[in-house]
Amino acid sequence: MTDAAPYRRRIDRITDEDFLDGLADLVPADIRTMRDDCREEEARLSYARRLLHGQLDIALAELQRREGTDADSLVSTLTTILTDEAVGGPRSVSNSEVYVPTGKQGRRRGDRVLEEMPLGRLPDLTDPELVAAVQRLKEEEQAISALRRKVMDNLDRLQQELIARYRDGAASINDVVRTVEG
Repeated sequence: MTDAAPYRRRIDRITDEDFLDGLADLVPADIRTMRDDCREEEARLSYARRLLHGQLDIALAELQRREGTDADSLVSTLTTILTDEAVGGPRSVSNSEVYVPTGKQGRRRGDRVLEEMPLGRLPDLTDPELVAAVQRLKEEEQAISALRRKVMDNLDRLQQELIARYRDGAASINDVVRTVEG
């Protein structure tokens, strides 16, 4: 792992191709720190995906309403839209930690599209505007999913390294399970 410039965001470091370089030479504490960084980023990306999925489900429901496949108003079906039986089908619940945004993270992937999505104006959008909004949400969800997959791959690799060291006797159980707070 190379030293990152101070301006470089954690997500950029974690998804960089060289993030795991030199892993075999790192001490368990450094690997744990990298693992914990991955866990935090995975939670943030999962949160952004959930927000995008909710907005996408609402926008898709509005498209269905306009196509005549759902006669109810968007507002009257909102509860159904945002439950497990949403337009996109059942959702799986992640094992990741609950992420609570603090507002101190700065702009992250998905922020712009989430801020610009005019949910309150969906019924007023033209059909082409609504289709474009749905497409943008889908593209952003795919991009966030790709980032999340990379983070999860790195997280898995870091966890495997810690476990292998424990099994080989090169690390204690405390070296493996201790978190940043612990």
